[in-house]
Amino acid sequence: MTTDILHSLSKTQREAVSYTDSHLLILAGAGSGKTRVLTHKVAWLITERITKPEYITAVTFTNKAAGEMRSRINALVNNRQASKQIRVSTFHSFGLQFLFRNSISAQKMLGLREGFAVFDRDDSRSLMKEVLDEMPTPSDEKSPAEMLEIISKDYVMWSPNSRTRFIDEDDRLDKEWAADVADEYRSRLRKLNVVDFDDLMILPMMMMEQSNDLRKKEQELIRWLLVDEYQDVNHAQALMLRRYLVGPNTIINAVGDPDQSIYGWRGADITVILNFTHEYPNAQTIRLEQNYRSTKMILSGANTLIRHNLQRLEKNLFTANDTGDKITTVITADDYQEADYLAREIGRLRDVKAYRYSDIAILYRQNSMSRLLEKTFLRENIPCRIIRGVSFYDRMEVKDVLAIMKLALNPRDTVSIERAARIKTLLEGMGAKTLESWSDFLASQPAGTLDNPLHFWESVAMGEWRPSTKKARESMQKFAAHMCELLELADDGIRGVVDYVIGTMGYAGHLHQLDPESYADRIDNVLELKSIVPDGDLREALAEAALFTDADTSEDDADSVGLMTLHASKGLEFPVVFMIGMEQDLFPRIPAELMAYLGGRDSRIYDAEAEENRRKAEEELEEERRLCYVGMTRAEERLYMTAAKMRNLYGGVVQHEPSIFLDEIPDSVKKTDDRSARASFYDRNRRGGNYGGYGYNRRNRLW
Repeated sequence: MTTDILHSLSKTQREAVSYTDSHLLILAGAGSGKTRVLTHKVAWLITERITKPEYITAVTFTNKAAGEMRSRINALVNNRQASKQIRVSTFHSFGLQFLFRNSISAQKMLGLREGFAVFDRDDSRSLMKEVLDEMPTPSDEKSPAEMLEIISKDYVMWSPNSRTRFIDEDDRLDKEWAADVADEYRSRLRKLNVVDFDDLMILPMMMMEQSNDLRKKEQELIRWLLVDEYQDVNHAQALMLRRYLVGPNTIINAVGDPDQSIYGWRGADITVILNFTHEYPNAQTIRLEQNYRSTKMILSGANTLIRHNLQRLEKNLFTANDTGDKITTVITADDYQEADYLAREIGRLRDVKAYRYSDIAILYRQNSMSRLLEKTFLRENIPCRIIRGVSFYDRMEVKDVLAIMKLALNPRDTVSIERAARIKTLLEGMGAKTLESWSDFLASQPAGTLDNPLHFWESVAMGEWRPSTKKARESMQKFAAHMCELLELADDGIRGVVDYVIGTMGYAGHLHQLDPESYADRIDNVLELKSIVPDGDLREALAEAALFTDADTSEDDADSVGLMTLHASKGLEFPVVFMIGMEQDLFPRIPAELMAYLGGRDSRIYDAEAEENRRKAEEELEEERRLCYVGMTRAEERLYMTAAKMRNLYGGVVQHEPSIFLDEIPDSVKKTDDRSARASFYDRNRRGGNYGGYGYNRRNRLW
């Protein structure tokens, strides 16, 4: 069996899989087979009887990646019982399951009652809006989303025995006010018996800090800890690993690539992977440098680009693949000419080179850049789809159904009742005053009443709540009866509950009435919930469902060109990649106040603030360069990089020079097609001309 597991691996991969003497950092370059190494490592540990399956924990960053790991391990081990005992999850799912496993302790230490729910980002924004609306605001007012980001960044910097410090760098922010907002927001979460995403990381650590017994129990369950995408770990995750999960008998294997660390803006800390061998004594490092994805030309260009970064661990990717075509860089007069070039080149690739549309991806720095592409492709009959990394919860119909389910289990959830009240086929007469009356009714309930949701909803169904209008009372009684039925189905999981909401409760009819054309797609999205969390009771299913994103749902097999941001492209690969908008100020995209600090340093002048700004600017530039590197290494066979001298952005036309990143790719691996000498669309616009198939109608000012 050992031979079967190792025989398909390269020499270096076999070394990483079979090494068991100490902690290990596996530096896995782009396309080097890191998932293959991770899954083979787990299978090898089991088949060699180095440890029992239940003592292996693997964590990654997306549910899709966790599912793929489980599937591959199943195939390798060929022992369903053993593979089910392995814990494979995301960081947030791990925290969630910890709270489930230790629910009695969570209630004693945190006041978190059984049946707690998980708020997604949109629910958190709704609750934060309530908090901000009721609190006096300083002169520098923040939106709910901005405030959540501020307190989230600070919350994940949690350390034992410290209060929230607010490390936000904006001196205009009233720190005391922000602390009060954070305290009120988290207080309301606890009153609603709800946790948010950040809580799933911080609360388990708080519990293990208070109880050494809990910490020892958890560490005893983890003899082997495998961490995927280690370059994306943030402060809280690194602290959880080092201080709470890695015990005296634990060996940690971290797999990652600092050259692909692109999430600093949301808290990822590249120094965590750079300092791995310092944090874990006697740790070894193995480099996976053979790329199995890209051609030699593409790989050489990416290697040369990333060497301009200083914050990295040296490695040099190589490949046995074909040399391939040179990277094509195209300079256009404007974004209209750029879009027209893309449409024509995609047509050529399909007609002459026999590529399918789905073999092609277009990557850009910001979402707004897709608008002109969609318009141009529609004109040229090129099918395309936008691939986003947004929350699965962002779909209206999914949020509606999950809100109904969450209400059944947690009547305290005022955010969900407000959402349900907007579905008139379910709840009628629930205006602002009636909802306020409902909140007062909840507050008046004796202690412990709401902890038994079935008993509570039965009393409401019998008419215990008496709002001012007959319509609201009768509607809520009927709704409460449905809640009782849902709770009867809850022990069997989410499948029957979904069917009940769609059918018996009439939500399908609501969707059809709302928009008949989108009805089928919306129903399919709701039904997708069945496959996302097929096992476990409804409480666990709802909590897990809040952690899923579009990347975790079924893939669209349609033959269409993929449009996505560079961030959304991470982990994907395509035969043909177009990277558009390769222009200074757009990519790299660095705050204007920091741009002035890039460049040379005058050694005769020392200014602490200037030095700090220079450091920040250089860090921003390096992360942007890593993002460019990620985009380039998505390409298997052909890579195009385009820049426009003029582009319609932010409500006006802006002029840019080509990106510095294009200069950092050597001429030996690229060929440049400069089309910018042709007249600009915007110039012709002023003269009433015609360009690229677009005609200007002076009377209606339309193209």
